[in-house]
Amino acid sequence: MTKLRAGIVGAGISGASCAGALAAAGWTVDIFDRARGAGGRLSTRRMEDGWATLGSPFLSAKREPFRSQLREWVRQGWLEPVRGNIWRGRATVSWTQAQLQNHFRPLIEPSQLVRSLMNGAHFHTLAPVARIEPRTLVLENGETHGGYDCVICSVPGPQAIPLLEGLPRLRERLLDDSRYRPVWSFLMRWEGGPGAEVIQFDDELLNLAVSQIKGGGLWAVHSTHAFAETYLDAGKEEASTRAASALMGLLGLPWPVEVEAAHLWKMALPTSQQGGFWLGDRENRVALIGDGIAGAGVERAWESGIRLAQALMQAEAELATS
Repeated sequence: MTKLRAGIVGAGISGASCAGALAAAGWTVDIFDRARGAGGRLSTRRMEDGWATLGSPFLSAKREPFRSQLREWVRQGWLEPVRGNIWRGRATVSWTQAQLQNHFRPLIEPSQLVRSLMNGAHFHTLAPVARIEPRTLVLENGETHGGYDCVICSVPGPQAIPLLEGLPRLRERLLDDSRYRPVWSFLMRWEGGPGAEVIQFDDELLNLAVSQIKGGGLWAVHSTHAFAETYLDAGKEEASTRAASALMGLLGLPWPVEVEAAHLWKMALPTSQQGGFWLGDRENRVALIGDGIAGAGVERAWESGIRLAQALMQAEAELATS
């Protein structure tokens, strides 16, 4: 029996979860991503003294089966629950202890968690896709990969729209409702401040600071959406200066903050969802997945990929018995 084949655009958690589920069911799966590694908003930045992430600071689950996935990663020593040393407030007012229920932080590089989901799928790095056609992917270098039983796009809507010129039905559905709010994220070092591992700020500019497990005193600091929208067109230097100044005031620091890296996530938070886990064009065998389709959050993105894979496998089983 000939193996079914899938081509997937994007190696974030939705694309990886879909690829892994299909590969486990015997499909041949190709994943194409323009980056050097997997992860999307769970990608990892290598540092001289370890690694850090500028992306999603935590993983959390409200439902099964993602809860089971996180428990399995905890058993493998890849995640740990976020407990204790969580502070909320600002130095000019007061600090209070806070809790994050059912939140986990990675003990290994988050990109490795995403890569582990692929389950033997063929991962093509530095392979940007220029166009999605029925059953076919065309790369920016001109390579054409065709003959797929399904093509799946797992990148955010604004990135997917230019790829769908030849698929107007899907493209129009994204154009109608594909909005996101941005976040600036920074890697910073400083001396002083509360003895915490996680700091939730009561502030209009900065939202969260998370100490990095392997970062040697490094923190990931995430802005509010309002800050990122104000400095959407600013360069990294200007945004970093503004954020560092705000942080010094919030923590009551006497010494300057060192900013080691900055990244603008233009599509950090989808503000709408399509009302399902995927969008499909059955005639052309193309589907769209991800948190922009299924709703905000890592859990919804993971579910989006799993649910599409399950639907494809069910359709295959029904066809085999008909």
